[in-house]
Amino acid sequence: MIPHSQPWITPEDAAAMQAALTSGFIGQGRRNEEFEQQLGAWVGGTGGVSTASGTAALCLALRSLGCGPGDEVILPTYICRNLLQAVQSMDAIPVLCDSGPDWLVEPANVASLVTPHTKILLLPHIYGLFADIAAFRSFGVPIIEDCAQAIDVRGGHPIAGDLAVFSFHPTKCLTTGEGGMVVARDAARLDRLRALRDDIAAGSARRVFAPLSDLAAALGLSQLARYEKGLRRRRAQAAAYAQALEGIDIVDFNWYGRRDAMFYRFPLRIAGGLEYVATAMQAQEVTVRRGVNELLHRLLGRADAEFPQAMRHFQETVSVPIYPALTEANLARCLDAVRKVFTALN
Repeated sequence: MIPHSQPWITPEDAAAMQAALTSGFIGQGRRNEEFEQQLGAWVGGTGGVSTASGTAALCLALRSLGCGPGDEVILPTYICRNLLQAVQSMDAIPVLCDSGPDWLVEPANVASLVTPHTKILLLPHIYGLFADIAAFRSFGVPIIEDCAQAIDVRGGHPIAGDLAVFSFHPTKCLTTGEGGMVVARDAARLDRLRALRDDIAAGSARRVFAPLSDLAAALGLSQLARYEKGLRRRRAQAAAYAQALEGIDIVDFNWYGRRDAMFYRFPLRIAGGLEYVATAMQAQEVTVRRGVNELLHRLLGRADAEFPQAMRHFQETVSVPIYPALTEANLARCLDAVRKVFTALN
């Protein structure tokens, strides 16, 4: 069975981790600082502050912006529940918004929700598609940009939020096993983040203690060194999917021509969604997934009718395997499965 996602681990990664293991220091240290500096600078920031998970990074970002009880944080319903949990951990009020036609949050989704109590806009890129962060500046609210599913600086997408949050989970763009980072674009914000993580005159009650080890950072540095090679693989795979799906009318992947993407995922829209194709794809030994596993508004007891675009995305989006670790042979199997299954349903 071909998995939906898989980390790309190479002998160079193993050698980097072995070097860290035998260095005599594997806790948060020099390699971690190097990873923070390299990734922070590479994505267009002043620097970064690493954490043990992407969720911890988001909590650190929220806290550094003064988010607390009674503050409102706007975020989409169509996203991972970890974002909701991070907001709730601040005792802040999550204000959920709908999404645009290409899964991304747009200013129109947010405009009616901004109030004097709005503390932060939490804006995710999704599936490797990039939200237009600059378009939200007119609201005059601090922006946390969630980059867990999209990193592509060379493609013209440096960070644009007040803070940018990254996840290095095994299924993300690059991995440290588990881990995360907050990147700031100015030194004052960076110092504030570091103080809150390391308890430098921050007060232990507000500290976000979630260090990333040098062992994990060694893997991150190795992954970062070949990240652009991985992007080239993703783009080649995406082009192959687009060719395989051409002319199959029941499948909508028009975003492919409309949006700049780094192809963290290759989402398809089909009436009937995952239930319509999962069994047939499984018979071809290819794993496909729903776009997201759940909608946040349902966790809060809100009505589906309030979020029509998110409901459409949830019901119709199917994600097929695309990742640098996908071998040429397995890609060929995926393409063959897509052609057979979707043509049969056409």
